[in-house]
Amino acid sequence: MAAWLVESFADKPVGFILEMGPSGYIDYDDDHEGEVVCAQVQMLADGVMMLRRSRCVLGHLLIADYSSDTLPLNRWLYNDNFDDCTDGYLFSRDPELLADICVTWFRDNWGTESTDALGCEYRFPDDLLPPDDD
Repeated sequence: MAAWLVESFADKPVGFILEMGPSGYIDYDDDHEGEVVCAQVQMLADGVMMLRRSRCVLGHLLIADYSSDTLPLNRWLYNDNFDDCTDGYLFSRDPELLADICVTWFRDNWGTESTDALGCEYRFPDDLLPPDDD
């Protein structure tokens, strides 16, 4: 799974999001009882990725700025930036580190023994204008 995740992070555009959680989970209501272990990786500028871990469904962020110049890399952060991010977040350029964190997160907190138990979704950023046909 870690190797697949590293490959999934490669050559993705700024704004790309990879989300993981229980396979087949569709209930996005706030009324859902119990934990729903999730992870989300979003591509920022300059090869930096943001990993968010949660025990509830993670929403899609409307990020005002994808720049990474002032972000602390490879240090877990816990604050009130994201209400849905229950277990911290990390900025990093290291895809192997993020992949290992995701694998450990699901194994240790949800007892995932097979990748068949996990669901994954890719979200690509929208282009505002079509490419030129020159």
